[in-house]
Amino acid sequence: MTIKLISGLDHVAIAADNTEQMVQWYSRMLGMVVVAQTELMESSGQRTYLIGAANCRDAFGGMMLEIMPRNEHVRRPRESHDPGISHIAWMVEDFDEAYAHLAGQGVGFVGSVVGAVGGGRLISFMDCEGNLTQIVERKKP
Repeated sequence: MTIKLISGLDHVAIAADNTEQMVQWYSRMLGMVVVAQTELMESSGQRTYLIGAANCRDAFGGMMLEIMPRNEHVRRPRESHDPGISHIAWMVEDFDEAYAHLAGQGVGFVGSVVGAVGGGRLISFMDCEGNLTQIVERKKP
């Protein structure tokens, strides 16, 4: 038997110091919206959120980001090529517009615009808790 994947990922999860602050950051920077959320968890005093692109109205609407409360382990600094998941890359419609918006919001870019593996271009930056994130534009020839 072969598993038949549906096109694309469902979600990637980030364990955050402050889930609400991170949701607000992704909303302000990338226009993401809350798709679903849990009740306030007694253990952490926070909620877990599922957020997606502005056109993502429910949990069946495409690639999403789960933002959940972190555990008590100390976060160690990461570099791009450390073992494990390195970054999250978000596909944008208009790279120049997205870049200008992020720059206007004061995002500190990591490096410069580079060609993306497989075609297109990308730029890296850190989110509000230091997770490496990218915007990517791919255009069909």
